[in-house]
Amino acid sequence: MKTNGQYTQRLKKLSGILKKGDEKHKKPVHQDPIEAIVFAVLCEKSPESCARAALKKIQSHFVDFNDLRVARAEEIAEVISSDIEESEQCAVRLTSLLNSIFQKYDCLSSEDFTSAGKKGTREILEKLNGITSFVCSYIMLTVCDAHAFPLTEKMIQYLKAYNIIDPVLENEQAAVFIEKQIPAANTYTFYTLIRHDSELANPKAAQLLAEKKPKAKK
Repeated sequence: MKTNGQYTQRLKKLSGILKKGDEKHKKPVHQDPIEAIVFAVLCEKSPESCARAALKKIQSHFVDFNDLRVARAEEIAEVISSDIEESEQCAVRLTSLLNSIFQKYDCLSSEDFTSAGKKGTREILEKLNGITSFVCSYIMLTVCDAHAFPLTEKMIQYLKAYNIIDPVLENEQAAVFIEKQIPAANTYTFYTLIRHDSELANPKAAQLLAEKKPKAKK
């Protein structure tokens, strides 16, 4: 059984492995936090490249995000289906979250919750209907410049499969553990590297962090 210290060592080893020959990644620049929320919902279960393509289609098809908010889930799903996995469920999450923001502020302005400070913004986000831990952490990291680590289900499975985090940890506990080990300045880069590796058919972690199997006795 591994101790916390051993998981910490493996996490830092993985960080060093993935950073070799890789430049520091810049955080994305979204036009506004509402756009960032839409993008976060799109990329939670699909690669970010697919989410960017889907976001462009949404912006081309709908007048604005308020038009997206009142659209039928079937229409949204049709627009994004070629890029987004589980497009119908994603469409429902989008409208649910946008409607929750609209009901709170009577508009889709994000100024109210983004001006509440990091702690206040997280508290507001966590109470929105349709929010997930990933979307909340993604907004805190990319929009509020907070020390938060978004984790997709695929990233969590990857980290547990290669014994980088304790397999008994719940999703939010896993994020907290990583945040304690990775400096705030490196969080977005590490998130990007982990996410990319977890989506590969043959992750680097599989080659470089595989446990050595004991030799069979003759």
